[in-house]
Amino acid sequence: MRYHDFHLAGYRVSDFGATISFDLVYDYPGQPKETSIVEFSDVAAYHFVHTGGAIMNHIAEEPIGTFIQRHGATLAEWWRLHGGYHLWDDDRAKYSANLESDGYHAWTIDSSVGFQGFVVARAMIGREPNPSLHSTPR
Repeated sequence: MRYHDFHLAGYRVSDFGATISFDLVYDYPGQPKETSIVEFSDVAAYHFVHTGGAIMNHIAEEPIGTFIQRHGATLAEWWRLHGGYHLWDDDRAKYSANLESDGYHAWTIDSSVGFQGFVVARAMIGREPNPSLHSTPR
């Protein structure tokens, strides 16, 4: 799965929020153009900020317990305002245990230009783009 130094061309939220896909492009002078797709499945929660102009650096898995310690207060407030988190429990230790026992993982995402975020999902995979959908004549 290739993503480091790829530009975020766009992202999609589909399957009623259960799937998130990053469309990535590596397009630098003197280098062959490449595209890549990073997809998260069975998404329980996500949040992205500053997506414009992002160049991806890291997509790092983080232990669920550590992730909930860092983001639990924010998730609790979003739950209070909007609801909708799969397996939510106001007790953060229980929420963390619920996610872990149901096979969820947490990924933090950083870029060199502004973008940051996280995804809590069951899986992250790299997919090859469909050439007929991503053709770029030169």
